[in-house]
Amino acid sequence: VAVDASGNVYVADQENDRIQKFTSGGLFLAKWGSFGSGDGQFNEPRGVAVDAAGNVYVADYGNDRIQKFASGGAP
Repeated sequence: VAVDASGNVYVADQENDRIQKFTSGGLFLAKWGSFGSGDGQFNEPRGVAVDAAGNVYVADYGNDRIQKFASGGAP
């Protein structure tokens, strides 16, 4: 779980191979990702972090990599 400067919450949904984004109040905003090894795909995402610029970093455990996204999910 990570929180950006605006208070939005990012959750690594390991079971569904995706990232979900919520407001600080819990309202759903966006999701991205699916199972696979291509760009924007995940195999057991286990961690998420956000930098000061709002970029989202995902620890893609099953694919042995870190992926970087814009805050809305674009690679």
